[in-house]
Amino acid sequence: MFAHIDADAFFTSVLQRKNPSLKGKAVLATGMGGGCVIAASYPAKAYGVKTGMRVTEAKKLVPKAIVLPSDFLEACVASEQLQSIIQENASLTERYSVDEWFLDLNTKTGGCPKNLKVWAQKLQSQMLYSTDISVSFGIAPSKLLAKMASDYRKPAGITVLFQTDIEAFLKDRSAEAIPGIGRRRALHAQAHRWNTAWDVANANLEVVQRLFGKPGLSMQQELLGKSIEPICAIPAPPKSISRCRSFRPTGNQEDLCSQLFSHLTRTVLKMRLQNLACQRVTVWLRDKDYKNHIGHDCKLPQSIDTEEELLPYVKSCFSKCFNKGNTYTQVGLGLMDMKPKSFPQYSLFQNPKQLEGCEKIQKALDKVHQKYGRDAVLRGSAIYTHTRRPSQNQPTMYGEILSCR
Repeated sequence: MFAHIDADAFFTSVLQRKNPSLKGKAVLATGMGGGCVIAASYPAKAYGVKTGMRVTEAKKLVPKAIVLPSDFLEACVASEQLQSIIQENASLTERYSVDEWFLDLNTKTGGCPKNLKVWAQKLQSQMLYSTDISVSFGIAPSKLLAKMASDYRKPAGITVLFQTDIEAFLKDRSAEAIPGIGRRRALHAQAHRWNTAWDVANANLEVVQRLFGKPGLSMQQELLGKSIEPICAIPAPPKSISRCRSFRPTGNQEDLCSQLFSHLTRTVLKMRLQNLACQRVTVWLRDKDYKNHIGHDCKLPQSIDTEEELLPYVKSCFSKCFNKGNTYTQVGLGLMDMKPKSFPQYSLFQNPKQLEGCEKIQKALDKVHQKYGRDAVLRGSAIYTHTRRPSQNQPTMYGEILSCR
C-alpha cells in the first residue's frame, strides 16, 4: 500500500500560520508577479476561485478576498518541518513537490499498519500540532490511486482504498480528475466517451497508447490498483529548469530583457548547483490578454552551463519572440535537455581561453550568490528589474557584463 500526503492550500496555510488573524478568511496567495493565484484558502475556493486564475478574475468572485504575495522562504521552512515528521514515520519516502509526499507503507518498520485510517489520523494530528499545517491523506494499492484519494476529501481528509473499493471510487471521479490528464487530454477522453476515470482504466489499450503514449498504459495499470511506479527516494535530476514572471502589460524592451536576464541568473545557479548543463534554451512571451504565448527555442552546439555562454542564444530567442508595438504580461526562460556536466569539448571555432574565463567568472558568481544571495551580483541589464529604473552603480565589474548592488 502507498500513502500520498498533500498539504491543504499550502501557500495560503503558510501565510495563515504566520498571521493567525487570516484563518477562516478568503485569502489568495499570489506568485512572484502578483497577477496569478497560486493558492486559495478554502473559504475563497467555496466561491469558485481556482489555482492559476488571474487575481482580477478571482476578485470578481470574492471582492473581499485578501490578496497577499506568497512567502516562499516560510513555505520552505514549513515544507522541511513536514518532511522531518514524515521521515520519522516511514522508511521509504518520496518528496514529490514542496507540499506533497509519497510513502511506501509496505517498507515501514513493523510492516504495513493494520488499521490504516487510525495510523493516518495519528500522523495527521501530529503534523497539524507541530506545524500548524493541515494535510490530507490518500492510501491505496498504487501511487496514482493514492494521489487521487488524497484529493477526494480535502481539506484534512483521509481516504483509504482497498482493491474492492477501486471500481466505485473511479466511477465517482471524472476522467479529468486523473493526475496528468489535464484539460487538453480530457477533450480526447470525451471524444471517446470516457467520462469517468473508470472508463479510462478500462479503455482499449491501443487507443490509450495512441493518445497518451506508453505512459498511458502504465496509467491504466495504476488506476486498476497494480503498482507500476515505485517510490523514488532519490529524485532523478531534472530534464529542464524554467522560470517566468507575470507583470502589468508593457511593451518596453529594456524592461522585458531585464526580467529575462534575471531569470537567466537564477536558472543557471539552480542548474549548476545540481552539476548539470543544458543543450537547449527556450524563451516565451505572453500577450496582454493573458492567453497567447509566443515562444522560440534554440538547440545549442554543445552542453552549456554558464550565463555568459548562454546569453547570446537567450538574446537571439528573445529577438525572434519580441514584436515592437505589442504589449506583454509575462516573460519566461527555460533551460532544456539537461544532462550531467562533463569536461568541456572545444570546437575549431571556439577560443578555449575565453571559455575558461567564462567558467572562472561563473564559479566566482556561484560563490557570491550562495553566500550573499542571488541578487548580490547582477547583470547591469537586469538591475532594472529590482530598481524599476536604470542602475547608477559604478563601477561595473567585468566591463559592462555585471553590476554590484
